[in-house]
Amino acid sequence: LALFARIANAVTQFDDLFQEKENAAGKLGCHPYQKVAACFRMLANGCSADSLDTELRMSSTLILKTLKRFVRVVVHLFGPRYLRAPTRGDVELLLQEGERCGFPGMLGSIDCMHWEWKNCPIGWQGEHRGHIHKPTIIHEAVAGLDLWIWHAFFGMPGSLNDINVLHRYLYLTILPPVMPLMLNLLSMAIHTTWVTT
Repeated sequence: LALFARIANAVTQFDDLFQEKENAAGKLGCHPYQKVAACFRMLANGCSADSLDTELRMSSTLILKTLKRFVRVVVHLFGPRYLRAPTRGDVELLLQEGERCGFPGMLGSIDCMHWEWKNCPIGWQGEHRGHIHKPTIIHEAVAGLDLWIWHAFFGMPGSLNDINVLHRYLYLTILPPVMPLMLNLLSMAIHTTWVTT
């Protein structure tokens, strides 16, 4: 709730569309948390504005208007800190945090998620079909200990596995020379253990 409140309060202070106002009849309109909750629901679940209007008691027009403004405001407010590539200083900080926790050379937690692509063109389905047996797109993310998602990429074909994805990371160019080797060995050790047990 603290993260939700932080985002909702920052957005409300920046853009008066999110503030609770009186309508022409003198009744209070939607609460800022209502508006931000609608935005989160649409972004997280991919649902339509019409599916939320009864539950959140907001018109679908207001929900769509709020969503468009929400995305612009979040990029403006949080983009410089969270929507950027890590610098060498960030990488050093991440490495220090990992070492402090007993994992020297750890940059963060890496994860890849396969997202089903229902409308994948027939010509691309073989390239995007992997262990799930349906066309998927891989979403990869690396998060630090403070939950800062400092690397995210969406769009690799689902036929790749985590090791192939690891070899395609763009951020490997800013790491110390030994780090890609360590990441590769760690990834291979995890997959070898998983496959042989």
